[in-house]
Amino acid sequence: MFRHSLIAVFLALGLVSLDMSVAQADEWEDVGDIDGVQVQRKDVSGSSLVAFRGDRVVDVHIGKIMTIFTDPDERKNWVDRYDDSRTLARTETTETYWIRFGLSFPIKDRDYVLKAELDIDEDGRVITTNINSVRDRRMREQDCCVRAETQTYYRFEAIPGEERTRMRVEVHTDPKGRLPTALVNRIQRGWPSGTINGLSERAAQPGVEIHPAFEDWHEE
Repeated sequence: MFRHSLIAVFLALGLVSLDMSVAQADEWEDVGDIDGVQVQRKDVSGSSLVAFRGDRVVDVHIGKIMTIFTDPDERKNWVDRYDDSRTLARTETTETYWIRFGLSFPIKDRDYVLKAELDIDEDGRVITTNINSVRDRRMREQDCCVRAETQTYYRFEAIPGEERTRMRVEVHTDPKGRLPTALVNRIQRGWPSGTINGLSERAAQPGVEIHPAFEDWHEE
């Protein structure tokens, strides 16, 4: 029942996501613990850029995480380097949008045009979002930014009997431009931990309410 009411803001929020073509590439290799997040990496066929994955179980109700994750106004509070975004098209289960990230001089800002697809598994108490770069004539390349490309995947699972949430994020992104591959891979190595911790820490702050659509997801 809550699927339609959540879809617009839920999809508009996603940052960058990993689709099944990447997930079926080589095996994941352990990188280690980065700020409490278990990080893995994998080579992607046809790309010199590495995909990264982060996993962590956090002591936060999934409904609080969804309250933050589904609120576009909250992006500035947890999305790293977020600058601006704009919705281009929306259906019940998809969202196409433009998003810009501010980078430090002399590196030019990056922007993306993304299509997000949402799935809510009520029986399994799992929420996933896939987000992939697309072309859209309504938002052509601009002088402000280098048009980058990315794939990102978010997964949130409520743990029954505990107010804890299992979080996963996967990313494979190409920022384009003349950035060295080694630098991009080094930066992306820390992205899963920054994303998971940024979102969960914001959701754990006082005053964040449990989204009513997910209020009972931790019940056994």
